Amino acid sequence: MDPNDDQQRLDERAKRQEWRHALDRSADLRAAGDPTDPTAVAATPPPPPAAPAPDPLAAVEPAPFGAAAAVPAPPAPAPAAEPDPVALAQPLAQPAHVADPADLVLAARGLRVAFSGNEILHGVDLDAPRGGVLALVGPSGCGKTTLLRSINRLTELAPTATIGGQILFDGADVYAGGTDLNLLRRRVGMVFQQPNPFPMTIFDNVAFAIREQAKRRPSRGELMPQVADVLQRAGLWDEVKDNLDRNALSLSGGQQQRLCIARTLAANPEVILMDEPCSALDPRSTARIEELIVQLAGSLTIVIVTHNLAQAKRIADYAAYLLNGDLIEQGIAQQVFEDPANQSTRDFVAGMFG
Repeated sequence: MDPNDDQQRLDERAKRQEWRHALDRSADLRAAGDPTDPTAVAATPPPPPAAPAPDPLAAVEPAPFGAAAAVPAPPAPAPAAEPDPVALAQPLAQPAHVADPADLVLAARGLRVAFSGNEILHGVDLDAPRGGVLALVGPSGCGKTTLLRSINRLTELAPTATIGGQILFDGADVYAGGTDLNLLRRRVGMVFQQPNPFPMTIFDNVAFAIREQAKRRPSRGELMPQVADVLQRAGLWDEVKDNLDRNALSLSGGQQQRLCIARTLAANPEVILMDEPCSALDPRSTARIEELIVQLAGSLTIVIVTHNLAQAKRIADYAAYLLNGDLIEQGIAQQVFEDPANQSTRDFVAGMFG
C-alpha cells in the first residue's frame, strides 16, 4: 500500500473528526439547556463564559538541543537572517525570533512509525527549540509528513499505523497513557495542506475554538475582541472586518488558509504544525503566509513541512533533513543549507536529487 495514500486518508479523517467534534459540542450544549449552536451561521447571545479548565500537561525540564547521537551538534545560535519575500510580497516588519537551542519545546527520541508493517521512520531523533521556525525538508516519500503528524498523534488515526519511541512536549511523552488528546491538539495545533474552513461564517470559524474552551457559550459581543485580535494576527482582519458574516467557503484559497491559521491561533497553541501550507496557493498568497509564519515565530514554535527548499531558506531558523525515513542532519538553518556536514545533505541542497 502506498504510504502517501495512507497519509491522504489520514488527513481527510482528521478533518472529518474535527467537524464531527463541532457537531457533538452543539448537541452537548442543547442537552444542557443552551439552545445556541456552535455550528450555526447566526449566533444568539448566551450567558457569560466560565474560566477555562486548568492545564493538566505539566512542563518538565527539556533535554539539551542536539542530544541525538546520530546528528552533529549544532554551533552556538546565530541571529536568524531576515527572510527574502518573493517578488510579489509587500514585506511586513519582521520581529526577532527568540529560538534558543538550549530550550526545547518538542523532541523526538527513537521515533519509529510503520504502516501495514512497512516502516516509514527509522528511529528518528529530532529537536525543536522553543519560539522559532523548524523546517522539515527532504525528497518526496522521506517521512516528513509522517513525522509531523506523529507530534500531535494524528498518525495513529490510520488503522494500520504502529508507533514506537517517544515524542516529548515540554519533556512529557505525548504517547504516555492518560494523555488528554483534545488538550494536546489545542496546545499543538495543525494547519493542513488544503485549507479546511468549516461551512459557517468567518466569525464563527474563529469563535469556534474560543467557545470550545468555555463551559458556557459567550455572546458575540464578548467574543468580538478576541476574534478581531486573532484575525489581525493572521493578517486577515483588514480584508474581512466589514463582512464577518460571510460564508468562509466563499473566500479565496489564500484567505481560507489564513482563516484556518486564525482558527488555530484562537486556541492559544504553543506549537503550530504546518503540512505544506502553501503548496496549493498562488505566489502572492504564498508570500503572505510566509510573512505570517515569520511574524508568529516570535511568540510560538512552528514546525513546517515543505518541498520548497527556497521557502525553507527564507523562513526557517532551524532545519532537519530526512532521507528514506532517517534524519540525516539537523541544526541552524543557515548551517544546514550553506555548510552541511553530510554529503547527502550537500547533494540535496545543491539540487542533485529530490
